Amino acid sequence: MKKTTRILLIALCICMLLPLLVSCGKEKDSNKSDSETCGRETFDDGIPEDYDLENQTVGVFYAEHIATHVIGKEDETDIVFSKIHERNLKVAERLNVELDFISSNTDWTGVADILRREISTMSTAYEIVFTSNTTLMPNKLFNYFHNFNDSNYIDISRDWWYEDAIMELSVDDNNYRFLYGDILIDDLGDAGTIYYNKPLYEQYLSTTHTADEPYQYVLDGKWTMELFTQITKKAHIEKGGDGSADLYGFMLSHNQVPHYYRESIGLRGYERDASGMPVFTLKSEKAVDFTEKLYELFFENDGVLDCVYSGNPVPDAFKDAFTNGKVFFEHAKVRYVLFDNYREMKDDFGILPYPKWDEAQEEYISFVHNSSTTVCCPVSADIDRVNEEMSAIIEALASESYRSVSVPFYESALKAAYNRDDLSAQMIDIIMGRHDQVKSKLTKNFVFEYNNSLGTLGNIFYSLMYEHSKNFISKYDSLIAPAEQGLKDLLKQYKDGTI
Repeated sequence: MKKTTRILLIALCICMLLPLLVSCGKEKDSNKSDSETCGRETFDDGIPEDYDLENQTVGVFYAEHIATHVIGKEDETDIVFSKIHERNLKVAERLNVELDFISSNTDWTGVADILRREISTMSTAYEIVFTSNTTLMPNKLFNYFHNFNDSNYIDISRDWWYEDAIMELSVDDNNYRFLYGDILIDDLGDAGTIYYNKPLYEQYLSTTHTADEPYQYVLDGKWTMELFTQITKKAHIEKGGDGSADLYGFMLSHNQVPHYYRESIGLRGYERDASGMPVFTLKSEKAVDFTEKLYELFFENDGVLDCVYSGNPVPDAFKDAFTNGKVFFEHAKVRYVLFDNYREMKDDFGILPYPKWDEAQEEYISFVHNSSTTVCCPVSADIDRVNEEMSAIIEALASESYRSVSVPFYESALKAAYNRDDLSAQMIDIIMGRHDQVKSKLTKNFVFEYNNSLGTLGNIFYSLMYEHSKNFISKYDSLIAPAEQGLKDLLKQYKDGTI
């Protein structure tokens, strides 16, 4: 009976989610009819109906480790990957083009060398590239790819693109070469989030005796880092015995959490000068305060089980701690709900954005890690073809993903987790920067993406936590000289256009 009720509630949530996803937190596009605001199927991407590539073959390179996110799987029981496969077929038929998918045939560590070698010798058999940021930005491969400013069809203001994230990777805040959006489910899935166990929260932590209390904090603009710290400090519930039955606020089990907090509280770390070039601005009172607050959250908090910075392994009793109901919260990514242990979790759980710095902060900010995937076009491809044929193919793939792939992805998340009302759906919209009332954005970070070239300044808070240090100023002063030199070298390479 419980299973049947759960399925019915899931279906109800999906129905309520669809209009939320369509609204996307933006004013109605004058190009969309009233019927188009009720579903994605008829969204117009601006590509003419009779567009015809005359059955030409276009090579599409992809890094092997993201194969299913690019080419999908035929006859796959997982609806998301089967929809990606169907998307490719549908676009190929629509544009009368054959997409020849070419694998890197290597793991992600070898992709950069392949691209560098084949593009520099103008010997590529492909005109479109799908790969992860980790193969591009650490190697400063920006000059190996065309910018899309003059493309005839790519419009990054459309709902299927993440404009903030795209422009974060622009060196000069004008030319953009790397695209992010619904074209790759990996980008949706790599957004940072915080999961929470609803029944545990209601039983032990809620001041209103309701499981949805954190949702209301978010909607009221009160979901802040200070509030989250206060809640988790109360969340160590001792059960007696050897402690293996205790409950904790959260477990630190991966080391990337500081990056998500830094972005969520609006500590971007740089600004743009009059010419659009990046200038470091991280040294600030806010950065000092944030270091102290992050230290307090991690180390001055009885509600935290630290299995990262302490050097201690995860105790056997706390394997899969969140899905086994041993912690109240988990720092995660949206795509975690596709994992089997989340699908099979007995307790209902909710999804939250990372908290703001304070209530005065205007928007929630969700960070997309540099393990996410981008699409770009190599300079070995003819620029006229990039602006015309390739831009049509990419925009068609992106818009078709928006129409037919993204919703199944959200539905998969709902089937794993969210079965009460539309509040969870609203949280997803906030995380994705697509809520119609709560201001939010999904973005990346220039300094973090080019961290290896910038003296590891993008890892400063990560490093401070490993050192169990609150001395931001000292750490910053030790990093800024190599960071400044690294930025100078990066900008010179960019302006020279050298590959």
